[in-house]
Amino acid sequence: MNSLAFILSTALIAVSTTSDGIEDNGRVPYVGMEGPEADACPGIGRIARFAPKKGDFMRVYLDAHEGGKHKYELPLGSLVWLCEADEGWQGVVYPSGDKQELGDCRVSSSVAKPEPYSGPCQYGWVEAKYIELIAG
Repeated sequence: MNSLAFILSTALIAVSTTSDGIEDNGRVPYVGMEGPEADACPGIGRIARFAPKKGDFMRVYLDAHEGGKHKYELPLGSLVWLCEADEGWQGVVYPSGDKQELGDCRVSSSVAKPEPYSGPCQYGWVEAKYIELIAG
């Protein structure tokens, strides 16, 4: 019975940790917030609204507040799907690595009701004022 407990605890640790080894306790952005007739994430935005300096990146946070942990850094010009909004924060979905494209994120068709984004791309929260609307 001890081996079963070990396997279950190992599985829980694996599920709650991102590929970077950061524990992901953040809030997952919801998709489908605009109803079943709209795309799951109804817009595409570009990280664009800050003065670029060499090495500048936009931090992607685990939750919709700046004081929390960040999980990733997106370079200026990155395209993201715009999903749930929360006051001055935008829930985003974006490709992970060079092997994925924006279209691989599975949010360009509708969902029956709002639900947390479940993959396969990365997700998080950025300050909405730094996003330029491209489509949607």
